[in-house]
Amino acid sequence: MSFQYTTHQIGEIVNRAKIIRENQQLDFKNFGERGKKLDVDLDLMDGPLMNLRLSITAGHFDVPATYRAALVLEDQRIRGIDHSYVEHRRFYKMVIPKGWHQNVIDPNQPTRDSNQHLPLPSFEPTDLKDFLSKIAVLWHIELSLDEMLL
Repeated sequence: MSFQYTTHQIGEIVNRAKIIRENQQLDFKNFGERGKKLDVDLDLMDGPLMNLRLSITAGHFDVPATYRAALVLEDQRIRGIDHSYVEHRRFYKMVIPKGWHQNVIDPNQPTRDSNQHLPLPSFEPTDLKDFLSKIAVLWHIELSLDEMLL
């Protein structure tokens, strides 16, 4: 079964300007004992309505390395931001870099090639608001961080 968006279309969606869907707000909910979680729907600023969502999880609110983000299209993750304390290798090839990386996911590719882990060497968030801000820049999401609720 193939994904309804082509590789090229996924790239275009990621690179186009997006906004938080009307009547939704940047409201982080408590998650576990010390975590926070955010799920908001996104709309393209000048395009068709689609099932596009931003999801952020902070395992420990005050530990940036526990933060994770996902851009989800039609219930399929197409981008992600994660942190790894160590580099992961498979047969002498680096598959997950140490530090912050972006998952570039293409459901149209074979399973082995569908998720690339690209290093983000200058991505060093200081807190959850900074993490959200950096993701917004990377994925072209216009935000009003003054309205963010932690």
